Amino acid sequence: MKKLILLLFIPLVFACSNMESDAEKVCDLTTLTIDVKPAMAQLGVKAVFGDEESKKEAQKQLDELEADIKILGAEIENIKAKYDE
Repeated sequence: MKKLILLLFIPLVFACSNMESDAEKVCDLTTLTIDVKPAMAQLGVKAVFGDEESKKEAQKQLDELEADIKILGAEIENIKAKYDE
């Protein structure tokens, strides 16, 4: 009986620890996304105003950040898809 209880308890511990690490990862990714938003706003302004060279460079950086944010969003969605809401 003790072995049965122990065997049933072990997967629960691993499932909770996995859920906890996924929650931490989503939190970190969300925080990273929020932290990047002011830089994106500054690059957006630089892409509109300024000389042609700075506009091109700012737009290039802005495009890279937007691509990174899409990747982060996809990772968050993959983690969310694992769990029932």
